[in-house]
Amino acid sequence: MTIKIQSTTRLWVGIDIAKATFQMALWGHEDIRPMRVASFNRNRQGCKKALAWLRKEAPEGALVGVVMEATGALAEETANWLVALDPTLHIAIVNPIQTSAFIRSLGLRNKTDDLDAKALAQYGTQRKPDAWMPMPLEFQILRELTRTRTDLLRARTAMMLRLKDHKRAMTLIPQAMRAVIRTLDTQIAKLDGAIRDHVEAHQTLEAQTQIGQSIKGIGLVTAVTVLAEVGDLRRFPRSRQLTAFAGLSPRQHLSGTSVHGRSPMCKRGSGRVRAALFMAAVCAVRFNPDMAEVYNRLIERGKHKRVALGAVMRKLLVTMRALVIADKHWQPKAATA
Repeated sequence: MTIKIQSTTRLWVGIDIAKATFQMALWGHEDIRPMRVASFNRNRQGCKKALAWLRKEAPEGALVGVVMEATGALAEETANWLVALDPTLHIAIVNPIQTSAFIRSLGLRNKTDDLDAKALAQYGTQRKPDAWMPMPLEFQILRELTRTRTDLLRARTAMMLRLKDHKRAMTLIPQAMRAVIRTLDTQIAKLDGAIRDHVEAHQTLEAQTQIGQSIKGIGLVTAVTVLAEVGDLRRFPRSRQLTAFAGLSPRQHLSGTSVHGRSPMCKRGSGRVRAALFMAAVCAVRFNPDMAEVYNRLIERGKHKRVALGAVMRKLLVTMRALVIADKHWQPKAATA
């Protein structure tokens, strides 16, 4: 069945990304079987060929939207190439949890790259996702620095555990492990210095980092991790949008009159932000009177300790955003009163 397309209608394209190639399917308003699909190399030249094919098939003057799943650096790199080649594109990078649920709802018996691209095109037509907004370059660099530091810390922790795990007959083995740990310590220290230098070199990063650190419980690592993963805190019009983006919004579990489950965090955002805020919350309930008040009040109401800590995590993030917007440093309620 052919659907008449108006000039104001946005036509949706689905892209399924792999490391070396990507499949492009068009158009989302068509039935899934007759959709046209083509494969392109996942590089700038491949994106150029894909856009040439897209424009050849699109009606003159039609608006075009592109849907792809959030697959880490691969999706963002591909999106940057497409935007550089055609700034008029409406590119949406969507949560894989949402797209996988949508694809399952279609009842497809098979799973191939072509079918995934077609399903993503239909997802765009039906859901009309918002456009992806790339982070400024200074935030992207900060994210690479903080993520690399976290990865090295995890490697160091794993090596320390292996060193303590078993006794070894050969002295060479623990010596090699200690040498690796010393190397990791050196590189982590270099990254710490690079993070400080990078933050000091950019006014926005420096101002928001200092405001975050003014909140008792939030240190430099937590502040820069939040900014690296979330971006400029002022870009969220509402605090609920920020907590949802970070995966800190509570998820209710209620059904009828008999099911009253706990309300855990939705955990659909960045796990790195939650990990950093969890350690900050543990510290804040001990040394920050405002956060201790929130925590103790929930404990007195019978809430689980992790639920109370989740509330403190949300409070820390929301407070940091509010202070950044107001351009003020944190002061405890007792001092302001």
